[in-house]
Amino acid sequence: MDIRTFITNYYEAFCKQAELPIAFWYSDQLEAETEKVNGCFFKYIQQVREGKIISLNAETIGCGGGKFYTGFTDMPEYVPSFVSLKEKYKKTPEMVADFINEIQILKTNKKFLHFARIDQINSLDEVEGLFFLATPDILAGLTTWTFFDTNTTDAVCSPFGSGCCSIVTQTILENRKQGKRTFLGFFDPSVRPYFEANLLSFTIPMSRFKEMYNTMRESCLFNTHAWEKIKERITSGQLPVVIQKDTPVSFPILPNITLREVMLKDAAAIYHAINTHRDYMRIWLPFVDNLKSVADEEMFLKSILSAPAEKYEPIFTIRNGQDEVCGLIGFHFSDFDNHRTEIGYWLLPEYQHQGIMTTCVHKLCQWAVDEKGIKRIQIRCAINNIASNQIPLRLGFHHEGTERAGELLSSGEYTDVHVYSILAEEIRVSF
Repeated sequence: MDIRTFITNYYEAFCKQAELPIAFWYSDQLEAETEKVNGCFFKYIQQVREGKIISLNAETIGCGGGKFYTGFTDMPEYVPSFVSLKEKYKKTPEMVADFINEIQILKTNKKFLHFARIDQINSLDEVEGLFFLATPDILAGLTTWTFFDTNTTDAVCSPFGSGCCSIVTQTILENRKQGKRTFLGFFDPSVRPYFEANLLSFTIPMSRFKEMYNTMRESCLFNTHAWEKIKERITSGQLPVVIQKDTPVSFPILPNITLREVMLKDAAAIYHAINTHRDYMRIWLPFVDNLKSVADEEMFLKSILSAPAEKYEPIFTIRNGQDEVCGLIGFHFSDFDNHRTEIGYWLLPEYQHQGIMTTCVHKLCQWAVDEKGIKRIQIRCAINNIASNQIPLRLGFHHEGTERAGELLSSGEYTDVHVYSILAEEIRVSF
């Protein structure tokens, strides 16, 4: 089985907007230093989706159930009661214990469990299984492909279990008996917050993948009218795939100030910056009241980073000399057909009145014109937000008018909004 051949076939079948599957395997060799994960280790799968490798063991997995289901430890005594009485996933602790005794989870004699996107490994020889993060359309293709060469009714099944049980445990058990089942998962409410609402997991153990590898191009995924219609819908951009960038765009702005293209892993730092200045920020930024957790910020960033390339609107963190987030600036409300966009920004109060945001706007205007072919850039500011209004005025933007009641503030009051614009030729002359 050749990884590159599979990737080529997979992209041809599902289009290049489809996320590549994630491989997992055990070994005694550490592939990547990984910090301890408090709670569900699937929190770290986002890093894997972005192209990193994670290596887990009994010390780095913070969840007792996760250690057990991955084969590193015996079942903690509290698990049956926790699953039944706390999580309420089974009626009684005895039912949980019976479930665990029935599936007979296997202990591993290896030191580490690794996860990596399939394009980050060189061989499938040691891999236990591949799991896909699948939308309904992707899932339709994977399921239909699975049933192509078999009439067994359980070729695709969804046994009860946690996220790690539905992916790792069931796969290991299936491989050891050379079984042919594949597994639909991520129904566990405890794991779902770490993934988009329209994704489920679909796991193929290697005992089955060895067969399916050779049937892919024979199946409905190639040269059928029905699948082509689904593929068109996937290609149209309805699949939320986080843009994977190994090297985000970055600009030095001032001594100890840098602009860096936002990444999903920035969510916690951005949330912290806003949350520690919440009373100040909410005056002019109505979204602050709806930002209640790191997960909310992650959801916002995912909506940005999952946009198709032709609709992607970059956002940049403003970072100090200690690499801390002190502000955000980026493009929104873009109309790329007409080569126009809008810049929005915020900066923590202790960094204001130092020319930082003016310099950031100046740099991004130049970049948008030179790199993105933008003709018109717009900035909108609440009329009483003096500091914000001064920035476009300093940079030679034209005041085009005022939108009456243009924005609803957190106070419940409407504010008029000044509209400023600058054109590409004006940027080239004045900047």
